[in-house]
Amino acid sequence: MAHPAYHEPMPRVGRNDPCHCQSGRKYKKCCLQIDETRDARSCAATHSASLREKNLTLLNGMWEIFGLERDWSKVKEGMTDARIREFYRLIADLWPIDTDRAIALPAPDSTLRALYLGENEPELLLPNVFRFSLYSDQIILVNPFDNPNVMADQFNPILHPGEWRIQTLRVVFHLMLLAPWINADLVVLIPHPGDFDRHLRQKAWDLASERLKGWCPSDEDVEHALIAERSRSLLLLAPRDYLERTIREFDPKLSDDGVRRLVEYIERERAINPLLPNETLDNMPGQYTATRMGANLEMGMYICHATGAFPYTNVKFRWDEILRAQELDANARVWSPLTKAFQQLTFKFLDKVDSNFACSLRKDGRLEGFRSYLRKVWRAVEGNTDPSKCEAAARDFGDELQQAHNDAQAEWNGIDRDLLKWAVPKLGAATLAGGKFSPLFAAGGFVLTGISEIVQAEMKRRAFRQKVPMSVFIDLERK
Repeated sequence: MAHPAYHEPMPRVGRNDPCHCQSGRKYKKCCLQIDETRDARSCAATHSASLREKNLTLLNGMWEIFGLERDWSKVKEGMTDARIREFYRLIADLWPIDTDRAIALPAPDSTLRALYLGENEPELLLPNVFRFSLYSDQIILVNPFDNPNVMADQFNPILHPGEWRIQTLRVVFHLMLLAPWINADLVVLIPHPGDFDRHLRQKAWDLASERLKGWCPSDEDVEHALIAERSRSLLLLAPRDYLERTIREFDPKLSDDGVRRLVEYIERERAINPLLPNETLDNMPGQYTATRMGANLEMGMYICHATGAFPYTNVKFRWDEILRAQELDANARVWSPLTKAFQQLTFKFLDKVDSNFACSLRKDGRLEGFRSYLRKVWRAVEGNTDPSKCEAAARDFGDELQQAHNDAQAEWNGIDRDLLKWAVPKLGAATLAGGKFSPLFAAGGFVLTGISEIVQAEMKRRAFRQKVPMSVFIDLERK
């Protein structure tokens, strides 16, 4: 049953009256359109009968609610509590807790799917999602937003939208970047399976707690550039008097004019930062923010089994977790030379490229030959159980790898030329970045204690992949 606050009746306000959201604008120029289209939006959400329909309904509703056809600065100005509340109402309608899980997860098929188990943040979509799309048919992302249906009232964005201003701005920008990829069916958003199965969520937590018992993060795990950068960016939201006081404490000799110019510089930086609201923190209630990695390893492996995907990540500690989950049987060892062969080669990935242009490259079928090669390897590792046949297949694929890489090199050269034509008049910096594509093949699959039992139980109800035979680590060259 829906929370009563999720669908409040449309307020009776005259077109020329002040808007009920307290924005100070006239109703007809603020929330009138949102209120008038709410029923149609809710109907579209509740009648979405497939995962793709739900993804497209989310994008269409978001565009309508926030007016994303406008310049982003206008979107930031217009991100009122009413619009934030409406956005999460849409999410609640799309993903009620009684959602059929057969809709929530795509069934395994011949598609070469990759599940991203790295930082699911707007700043990292290009380096970690768009770049890798040239090496898979489809990328699966766990929804980067919260489902109000599984949240306590005191934290619920429908009931307390003002506390979700920063997070919602990030989420909307995130989804706007993903939109062309979702529309092209190259990226698929899925809900967290635990949203609809509390037992599964608790089981995954318990298994992770047991696996990580006694684990202590290393300095490399703790030191993180993105977290540090986000912390610094939040300082831009400090009120003017705080900034002036802090600057004077830092440099007592700085003139009043120097302080003023530095504060104005900080305010300009805040205004042009797409992920920060225009208000300062003293004009907002306390804010919820989160950094996401989609799911923990246990739930990630469950999703891979359910969707026929392989996991990939750019996060070193997550890769170390995956390595420990490898089933090192005789079949797994014969594939090691192919892994080493991959690691000896440098691959190229898109860098500083506009989201729409990168999507056009993928829709044009670039690197289809290399994706075809990966599909063949994927099927061979999954299907072969005879060690002698695995060994022969591994040798053959090792021989084919160099040719596939050479063919890809020729395509990268063509992409590079297209980038020069497109990027110079627009960004001037778009290019191809080098990096290592490090797949790990495990004929026995990647095995986590307890997850195989959950998968076996679920296989009685829907199609699941028998095993997850491949995982990939992307290590881009540091500049």
